[in-house]
This record gives sequence, C-alpha cells and structure tokens, in this order.
Amino acid sequence: MTAALRSSSREPQQQPPPSLKRGRKGELELSQRERSIAAVAAITSDVPDVLIPDDPFTADPDSVFAVFDENGVQVEWPWERVHSTPSSGKRKRHLHRLDLLIQKAMLSATADGKMGANSTGVRKWRKFCSEQNISHERPLDPNASLLQKLKEEWWCMRFVVWLVEECGVAPSTAAGYFGQVQGWHAKEFGVKLAAGMKLNRLPAMLKGLRRIHGEAGRAVRRGFAPQDLRKAMDLCLDPNNIDHANIRAALSLAFQGLLRGAEFCSEKKFSAKTDMARIDFRSLTTERLVVMMRPCKNMHHLTGKTVPLIIGAGGVLIDAVKEVANLVRVDSVDKDKAPTTPMFRYTKPDGSRAPLTVERVRYWAKALATSVGMDPNQFGAHSFRIGGATALFAAGADPTVIRTMGRWSSDCYRLYVRACFSKTIEWTRICGSSVVSDVAQEFAEVDSY
Repeated sequence: MTAALRSSSREPQQQPPPSLKRGRKGELELSQRERSIAAVAAITSDVPDVLIPDDPFTADPDSVFAVFDENGVQVEWPWERVHSTPSSGKRKRHLHRLDLLIQKAMLSATADGKMGANSTGVRKWRKFCSEQNISHERPLDPNASLLQKLKEEWWCMRFVVWLVEECGVAPSTAAGYFGQVQGWHAKEFGVKLAAGMKLNRLPAMLKGLRRIHGEAGRAVRRGFAPQDLRKAMDLCLDPNNIDHANIRAALSLAFQGLLRGAEFCSEKKFSAKTDMARIDFRSLTTERLVVMMRPCKNMHHLTGKTVPLIIGAGGVLIDAVKEVANLVRVDSVDKDKAPTTPMFRYTKPDGSRAPLTVERVRYWAKALATSVGMDPNQFGAHSFRIGGATALFAAGADPTVIRTMGRWSSDCYRLYVRACFSKTIEWTRICGSSVVSDVAQEFAEVDSY
C-alpha cells in the first residue's frame, strides 16, 4: 500500500476556516466569530417579543459581533449581509397590536381618558415641580437605596405642605390630591413615587397639619322637602315656559329618581353617548316613566346608557311623570333629532339652545331655596337627590330600598329593575307625596361631585 493510499484511508483532518490565523491569533479570531454568531442568533431567534423590530439594523463597528481582519477591515459575514439595509444604526421598534390595546385600556382606566393626568392633584404637582426646578416624572427603581427613597418621600411631603401653605388647601384635600398624583404616576410609569415605598412619615405629617391648621367645615348640602320644592317651583317656574318646563321636569326627575347632577346634566359639552337625550324616554304613560340612563359612581364597570330609571306617576307633591309629559308638549322634538337633542336644555342669550348643566341646576337650587325663605348657601345640585332619599326614609322605606333606588351599591341596579319593579313605582309615588319636616340630617352628602 502506497503512502498516498495510507493517507487517504485516514479520517480527513479538519481544516481551519478560510482567513483564520494560526496560533493564539487564530484562537482569538475564532472566539470573536463564535460571539458574533451567538449575538446574531439571539437577535434573529424565534423567541416572542412584544416589541418587534421595525426594520433590520446594520452592523455597527462598536457592536459585539464586529470582527476585523489583520488590516483593520471589518469582516462581513453572510448572515450579517442578509440583514444589512441602509439605516441610521438605531433600532426602531413599533408597537405590537396587543400593546395598542394595552395603551387604550390604560387610558380608559380613568374618566379623563389620560390616566388621571388632568386631575387637579396632577396639575398642581406639575406646577410644584416646575417651581422647584425638578422633573414631575420621577420613576425610581424599587431596588434603589433607602437614602434615595427617603429623599423622594421628602419631596412628597414638601408637595403636600406646599399645597396647604401656598395654595390654601385643607390637609384632607391635600391628601386627596397627593393620592391622585400617586395613581397617575403608577399608571404612567408602573411605579408610585419613592419607588412605591410605604410613606410612613407622610400620614403622621398630615395629622400634624390638621392640628396646626385645623380642618375647614365640610360643605354639607341640605335636601329639598317635597312640599318646599313644589311651592318653590310653582312660585318661580311657569310650566308653559319652554325653559321653565325643562327645569321643572329635570328637578322633579332628579328628586324622585335620586339622581346625581352628572346623571341628568351635561358636564361641559353634550355627548349623546353618555348624557341623557330625548330618545332615552323609552316609555311615558299615565302610570309610569322609563328613562335609560348612564350608570356612574359605583357602576363604572358598565358602559353606555344601560340602566332603566323607572318613575311611578301620581305623586301628590312632586310628579316627574306629569312634568315630563308637560315638557314633551311644550318643548317637542322631531323624532329624527331625538338621538342628538339633550333631554333637558335651556335658551342662551343669543337664542341658541344648550344642554342643561350642573352649574345651571345649582343656580336654580339656590334661587328656589331663596323663594321659600331658606338659606341658598345650603342648597346645591345634590339637594334634590338628598331630598328624595330623605323623603323615602321619612315615609318608612327600608334602607336597602333607598340604597337600591339611589344606586349607592354597585350591583343594586339588578334588584332595582328585576325584583323591585312594582315596588319602585310605589316608592317613587310615595317619594313625591311625603311631607318632610327636616331633610338636613339623614342623607346629607358633600357637594363635591
């Protein structure tokens, strides 16, 4: 057997890849190549990533997978050449379709649609940080040092003191504003101020501020007694006047339906999606009135006008069914315009019609109170809800019935529309017929909605 044959019978020796140096330099070059391959494999792997690269990126001389030959020229590998396109060198990413829904849901988590960024507390926080020449965006790593967290806590305490001293805010209100800031910061950055650390000193400081400054008395609103409301409406509101007919119907419905101002009025601009419109009169008979309304406060989990408000006719003193029937007669609306016409409206000085607002209801509450010799400062938009609830209480209604009709419990509306249909008609009639001696005690609420 010749030497050539003996050589061919052996296993072929592995040859080094082209351009690979020998010795120590070759080992270094091989190590660089392996790191380069690993880096590219990690980038181009099938591991799911919520953030998908918008476009491939080119090799950067400073990146971990850059390899140079003996002349200092970067080696272009085939796998790199495939992914190379003209680019700025920065990795641009776009939102995954699920991320868009996450953003939408986060924004919708608050009433303002901006995660609470428009709340009074956050606006004051921005102003405070601007005056202190610090950023209002203060996300801090939960693993940060205790010293850093305590410094952030001190800024929080300084903000609360600033609210009390510089803005004239009551300590309890300042605490509420700070809560708004914490809620917004947690939604915006995923962590509360001071890295979410429990702020042990802030509650103690607030307690001290209450002792130093005291707490201003709460603006408690009285409710209208049915007989007083009826007398005041007859004195001030002509049922044949278009604007007065709207007010009479609105206040009567608010009284017997135990409505919050935001439930039957427009906050700013009229929205057919959330505000009561003429089309929401679903049933108007001699026996009852059914109005579709938007749940609020304790029923935020529902959307749209999904709750039927049922009012029984025949109230001796207050009869919302009669007042609404008069409204439809005096201020009629074409059927095709009903979906976009506010349920209650008034005439502006320029002659145009505008939706009834909480501010205007507040004005009429004070005017009606004045007309019957009561202190107008004790009455507001909530006085009709308070009066209706107290009238039910005075007539002997069970507290559960009152909470149900007033929607003070999140799931009570189910009982309201399914199990208590006949009772609702009966009790709304009683609500509009009871004579009440005092409506300031049992169902007083703070007029801060």
